[in-house]
Amino acid sequence: MKRLTIIMLIIASGLLSYGQEFKIYSNGLMYSSNTMDQLEFIVDSLNIKFRACDLNKTYYSKYQAKAHYVDLDEGNIREAQKDMENNMSFEDFIEKYSESTIDKDLLVVKFKYKNYQDKNIVDFSSTVENYEIQLEESPEINARSFKGSWVFNYWEGDSYSDESIRGFYFTSEFEKQPIPEVYARMIQYSDCMVDTSSQVFREDAERTGVRYESKHPSKVSKFMKYVHRETNRPERSEDEDYSDYWARYDVWDSLRIPLIDSSISKQKKFSSLLDDAVEEALEKGGSDDEFEEYVGRYHSKEAELELKRGRIVVGGCSMDNRPRVHAMNIAVLSAQTVNWETFLRSHLDIMNDRFERASDGSYAWDGRKTYIKELEELDIDVTDLLFGISFRIENPSQNHYYGSIGRLGRALSETKFSNEIETRMLEMISDNSLDDYNRMVMYYLFLNYNYHLEDETKRKDNADKLEKAVEELPLYLAKKIE
Repeated sequence: MKRLTIIMLIIASGLLSYGQEFKIYSNGLMYSSNTMDQLEFIVDSLNIKFRACDLNKTYYSKYQAKAHYVDLDEGNIREAQKDMENNMSFEDFIEKYSESTIDKDLLVVKFKYKNYQDKNIVDFSSTVENYEIQLEESPEINARSFKGSWVFNYWEGDSYSDESIRGFYFTSEFEKQPIPEVYARMIQYSDCMVDTSSQVFREDAERTGVRYESKHPSKVSKFMKYVHRETNRPERSEDEDYSDYWARYDVWDSLRIPLIDSSISKQKKFSSLLDDAVEEALEKGGSDDEFEEYVGRYHSKEAELELKRGRIVVGGCSMDNRPRVHAMNIAVLSAQTVNWETFLRSHLDIMNDRFERASDGSYAWDGRKTYIKELEELDIDVTDLLFGISFRIENPSQNHYYGSIGRLGRALSETKFSNEIETRMLEMISDNSLDDYNRMVMYYLFLNYNYHLEDETKRKDNADKLEKAVEELPLYLAKKIE
């Protein structure tokens, strides 16, 4: 009778957040009113600190240059490679290899990163056309001048593709320039809000998910076996239909917490096994969602947060929302325990869909929001924060947070400060004191923002405003956009 009563209560309560990606509280947010009050107190302190802080760092733009692009996949490719190595002029090259595909007067930006083989790579990318040349970093590349020379990638060809070569011929040297102070303050504000001394996940975090096998260490396993035995967790027999088994499993899953609350958690053995399991899991890892739920409910939220920070959930495909759910759990726990260091980074990860495998396909956008409202309700200067993580700079602070331009554009389309946002983006596109690359970044940010607006009339008006702002770009960029 007791179990029947529990079942009826569960059915009566319903799925309060059905159709929502995450649970939404009565205040319309993914964090409770009490949690928001605690977080707002921290934000007030950070805002006061920022206003009293002098700008003591000069931020620089990414290194950028102008270049022509060449793509050649027929003729004497080997000889073309030698001509590029010997710095044949662009005019002589295209005359000799008239079959080349060319694109002139491009803005090329230089990036550096480590690839999956842990090699240092120098990436040369054009901004409008998305041409890309990648070279392994070397002292020679770092020291050389580029004006009047080539960078290129050569392919020998295989059963899937023909021999080819593609490259940039640079008509100017790579240069960086200071970010104007008004925008540097936005970058500084983002570093003030998004703690640059910490990360969401610990350095020793393990990867979990459908492609990663993870086993409980002994004491965690002992605790979980005890709970499953006491709650009569069902086991599937070989001849049982899967639908029948999952029906039984769902009933068990709906009953286990009320059952543990009412009796099992009051047993000394439960507490003793749980304490030992938590200590072991914090040291060795091997946690999962179910165990962490017990830790947070019957041990401490702080320990649950640390366990979740100890594992990175990798999605199996774009329909797998578990990485987002894991990030949400970390954000909520960080908020509940007033752990600002991980809270804002985790919340921004959800907004930017920053996970090891893309988990936010466009087909799921109706159910997956950007949660910009939560940041606005905290009295964060959302405009400066999101612009600050949009600028691309050469000398960021360690652990500086970079936002996804596509995702940030969508988030800004949900802001209550749309007029201010639009005006400032258009001003940045038109601002000749800002480097060309960041002006293009703001152009793409505005495009993404406008695309996600629901008001068709507003979208059309904004398209006209954007066209006028583009007229203020350097001619070589404005022509490419047209």
